[in-house]
Amino acid sequence: MPRRRSFETEEALEAIAETFWERGYEGASIQDLESATELRKQSLYRAFGDKRGMYLAALARYEARQLAAVEAVLGGPGGPRARFDRLLTEAIERATLHGDRRGCLLCNASAEQAALDEATGQAVRAMLGRLEASFERALEGVALFRGGPAGRRRTARKLLAGYVGLRVLVRTGLPEAGLLDAKEGLLEGL
Repeated sequence: MPRRRSFETEEALEAIAETFWERGYEGASIQDLESATELRKQSLYRAFGDKRGMYLAALARYEARQLAAVEAVLGGPGGPRARFDRLLTEAIERATLHGDRRGCLLCNASAEQAALDEATGQAVRAMLGRLEASFERALEGVALFRGGPAGRRRTARKLLAGYVGLRVLVRTGLPEAGLLDAKEGLLEGL
């Protein structure tokens, strides 16, 4: 009879995700993951596979939670400008009011691991595709796009590039005034 796991997988995954979010893949050692989860390496490997498996599980968890939150904001009340303003403002306030300068785990994975590991690259591309589709849906019904659906898609991609860039700027420590200026530039024309 197999031995029952004596820990909560979701709690361990939360700690794993936080560690990778804070330190990155390369910066997070197995010892860091053991310390964060209060589990031994063998337990982590049994539950998630190797370090890469833990990282991919953390990205999947991030997608499930964070992208759902983005979709909720973009599906909320108001026109596209108001919804994108809320989305960008939330990212800025997380940094400036709450001191969370980790940026975005998806953005961090894009910069650090997507080009180095095919599975990570696939996960990142899938998440960015989901974000782009959410951005495009948030722009549906708006008559300001030249070129119809293709123009809307270009605008969604521009906003996606700006959103990802803003999340990277948050991580760099750019002051609030610079973040707010970047936000206003992104919202121009909406």
